[in-house]
Amino acid sequence: MPWDQNKCQWGYPVNFTDQDAAQAVADADFSQSVFVNTSQAGQTRQAYTYVVVQGYRICVVGHIHPQGNQPPQVGNAFIPGWMNWAIPTPTASAQVIAGLPDGGQFPGDGRYPHPI
Repeated sequence: MPWDQNKCQWGYPVNFTDQDAAQAVADADFSQSVFVNTSQAGQTRQAYTYVVVQGYRICVVGHIHPQGNQPPQVGNAFIPGWMNWAIPTPTASAQVIAGLPDGGQFPGDGRYPHPI
């Protein structure tokens, strides 16, 4: 998949692949999320965290669907700006996201790759 040139104006890792994206999701530490929110209906929760790939800070977003007293249903994880790609949020990450309080600062343009 390609990077969205309109949103990734600060640059991006060259030769980045879907496998690199999957590795970034696997490496994401959602306990360090910078923003977590739950939809008004309580059906979707998302968390934003960062990983470093090829000298760029990459945002990884994990989604879950809370199920009351049951383990959360896994949603999709994706990388903002990496077009047309998503994989299921890893189960261990879903458990972490389920336990996080809502809060933090929405990253805005910070959710797109930035050189470090």
